[in-house]
Amino acid sequence: MSVIARYQGDFMHHVVGFSPGVFDLFHVGHLDLLSRAAGRCDRLVVGVLADEAAEELFGARPIVPAIERMEIVSNVRYVSGVVPLAGTGLREAHEAVGFQRVFTGGPDAPAAADVERELAGTGVAVVALTGLAETRSAVLRGALPGANPKASVA
Repeated sequence: MSVIARYQGDFMHHVVGFSPGVFDLFHVGHLDLLSRAAGRCDRLVVGVLADEAAEELFGARPIVPAIERMEIVSNVRYVSGVVPLAGTGLREAHEAVGFQRVFTGGPDAPAAADVERELAGTGVAVVALTGLAETRSAVLRGALPGANPKASVA
């Protein structure tokens, strides 16, 4: 049974939230996103973008490999499950996981308008979380999107 298929039976009577992203160089902004998302659903499943897909989307491979990013995210207490995302398309993830809400807002997550267009007609609510915490670490901020996009997708 695939990792995604495993989650279908667990969430039959709950509001399942989904938060896609890269989650490279996990920091307080990621934690804020996941904490706030978890407070708006019964179960939160996180989709971690594969290294190749992140490289295609951002022009650089993540610093931390996908398998390690998944392990880190899976150990966050707000997260009920983690699934790998081979690409940025959310329809396949929606069909497999069956989420009712998608949370956006992180710098490495898709824009709310893009998610709404892609999931139109599915009944999925898109929740854009704003004002997320930012890391105070100058080193991490330098590696985050916008500082030097070719160095990392963190």
